[in-house]
Amino acid sequence: MVDVVARLRWFFALLPVFPPLSLASFYFLRYWRVLNKTTRDVLVFYIFSQVLAAIFTPEPVLSLILGMARALFIVALVIMGASLRDKSALYYLLIGISVVLLMALATTYAAFGPHFYSRRLIHPYYTEAALGIAGALGVWILLDWQGSWRLRLPLLLLALGGLMFAGSRGAIGAMLVGLLAAVPLKNLRYLWALLVAAVFLVIRYGLLWLGGWTPELHRMFSLQLSGRDKIWKHAWKAVVTHPWGGVGPYQLGPWLDYRNGNFALWEGASALGFHFPAWAKKLDGAWLIAHDIFLHSLGESGVIGTLGFLALLGLIGYAVIRARDPLLAAIFFGYLVMGLVDNPIAVPSLFFAEVFWIAGGMALAQAGLAVPLEQGLAVDDDQLRPDPL
Repeated sequence: MVDVVARLRWFFALLPVFPPLSLASFYFLRYWRVLNKTTRDVLVFYIFSQVLAAIFTPEPVLSLILGMARALFIVALVIMGASLRDKSALYYLLIGISVVLLMALATTYAAFGPHFYSRRLIHPYYTEAALGIAGALGVWILLDWQGSWRLRLPLLLLALGGLMFAGSRGAIGAMLVGLLAAVPLKNLRYLWALLVAAVFLVIRYGLLWLGGWTPELHRMFSLQLSGRDKIWKHAWKAVVTHPWGGVGPYQLGPWLDYRNGNFALWEGASALGFHFPAWAKKLDGAWLIAHDIFLHSLGESGVIGTLGFLALLGLIGYAVIRARDPLLAAIFFGYLVMGLVDNPIAVPSLFFAEVFWIAGGMALAQAGLAVPLEQGLAVDDDQLRPDPL
């Protein structure tokens, strides 16, 4: 048996630091046959829905190219997870997550000095919400990993600290829901983690109160949407205008209209001097999101593409429940909860979205809907067992 996880440990360790590494997942498309027939049928339906939706968009050729690329990217990530099966591969993410959070703490201190604790974390290329997801992932993984407490404890404090100082309400909610989803599948370790997280929340916002940072306190303890209601309104307008195929993948940004037309490839890119050339203006604002995964899907791929998207999510959700793995359950349900106010599963992204799809593939394998790689070759699941569905 080839130890595929060991060969990819540095891939996972470096992925949080250098997200474009996720493109290496396209290599796993060659292992399509690790998936059983039912799973392959759902993935084919998902890909077909994205292709069909592109025909009904304002720019069908561009949408077809982008839709196929994104669909294959997601499928490749799922197959990669199914091929690995072993969730221990995710443990290596802790290395990169720790680097990212330490970098964020250093950057925040350099920007604000000794009173950095009264500010939200900043990072050269990750947003506050992404840093929150990094912290939540760190907490979930550390609770699942059976390593030494001498190492796990400081890493857990770093992950919780990063989560709280990032100040993302969506990420905090995702972490808590993820822990709740894992409680019935493991033991009371996840319930104790909820209590520790509550203590960190008290400490974090106690520091904010002492620092007199009342706007942040008001934001965290209010139900204000921080402008999301306006974004949802504009996104819904795109859905109503193009209900069947949407406006096209990565082309929803101009419809959101919350930057007065001053869009950029990613947030902060314009400040660094990066701007779209004239020929690429159709993709201006490609990384702007509708702050809701379902509304974003409707806006980009309409009813047709969203049906395939929901079928894929439904299959992975079924696999997660059937696999009964606490870490995979925490990732799936935590990300979905955050997806109600953000878009942490869109690829490529700076929200660790790739981890969501890889973990989904692992759930498929653990649920008997796929088999791992053996002897470095793909195993055809159809030859080993009947379809479980």
